[in-house]
Amino acid sequence: WEDSHEAFHDAFAAFPWEVLEVFSGPPKVAFTWRHWGHFTGNYEQNTGDGQLVEMYGFGTAVVNEKLQLQQVEIFYNAEEFISVLRGDKTVEETNANWKSAGCPFTAMMKK
Repeated sequence: WEDSHEAFHDAFAAFPWEVLEVFSGPPKVAFTWRHWGHFTGNYEQNTGDGQLVEMYGFGTAVVNEKLQLQQVEIFYNAEEFISVLRGDKTVEETNANWKSAGCPFTAMMKK
């Protein structure tokens, strides 16, 4: 975790995380999320030019009666995100399933 934290810290001045949509209530909460930042630093041998890079995923969190986290599971495919940082793909080539209407997981299954 620390190695990836350092690598992303070098690539982004800030790297916010937000919940996009909540699908179920407590005690087990299911949600989609987005991690994003402007790639202004360096990742491996590639230097960003300020483009907005996003990563999307799905998660579940189990909370107790005080809404305190007991367990968290996060699911995502970092491959497209990392490929932009490495300069292998453009931002426009990534996350197509999340940017179109409907469930991104269903769209991926059709391919």
